Amino acid sequence: MNTNIDEKIFSEIPLKTFRWLGVNESTTEAEIKISQQMIKADEKCKFILTNLDDETFAKKFHFNVDQGGSLEIICVDVAEADSFCEIVVDLDGDNSSAELIAAYFGDGDRKVDMNYIIRHKGKKTDATMDVKGALSGKCDKIFRGTLDFLQGSSGSVGREREEVIILSNNVRNRSVPLMLSHEDDVDGHHAVTVGRIDEEKFFYLMSRGLDQIEAEKLIIEAAFNPVIEKIDDENLKNEIFAVIESRLANVK
Repeated sequence: MNTNIDEKIFSEIPLKTFRWLGVNESTTEAEIKISQQMIKADEKCKFILTNLDDETFAKKFHFNVDQGGSLEIICVDVAEADSFCEIVVDLDGDNSSAELIAAYFGDGDRKVDMNYIIRHKGKKTDATMDVKGALSGKCDKIFRGTLDFLQGSSGSVGREREEVIILSNNVRNRSVPLMLSHEDDVDGHHAVTVGRIDEEKFFYLMSRGLDQIEAEKLIIEAAFNPVIEKIDDENLKNEIFAVIESRLANVK
């Protein structure tokens, strides 16, 4: 990917793939301010990241998890403006673990760019990456999800999954699940599901009095619920549900 003077590289995937796919690098406009944060999780840590605003979101997070530590990351991105997010998790210590779950909604001409990387460094580490999204309008979305089993991570387990609901013929969806391994004794799994809402679900809901738009909204909210329900703050949870409801009001 070539950048011009008005762009800068925001993030990159650990291993390059075919350049014509346009997924190796993420670029933002040069004037956009990028915030960065480093967090150390030495025992049990829960981190909640929400994007509900109408300004371009460009943030990077780097987590380090020590021996026996556990990290839970919950991401919800349902804003209207473009968003760029990089999350890197290093499972440094033996028996450390991380769970990264996320929900996103993109519509209009919005760009949604996610680069999530979990690196297994210690022995018997455990990681889960579970992402759910819905796309409408002319949204351009890229999800890059990497599980990287480095040398010395024997006995480690990693799971990665993304589920995408497509609501428009005009969206551009790119899903890039990537699994790297420098160890023989590891267990890794990854899967991506992309498609429209199941017709049987539509029929069931519409047979109970809902029209198609109402049925779509209900199905999307149900898909997001497992992520949002992980949030303990009831005020924040209610705010997220209110934003989602207003965003889904434009789904056609």
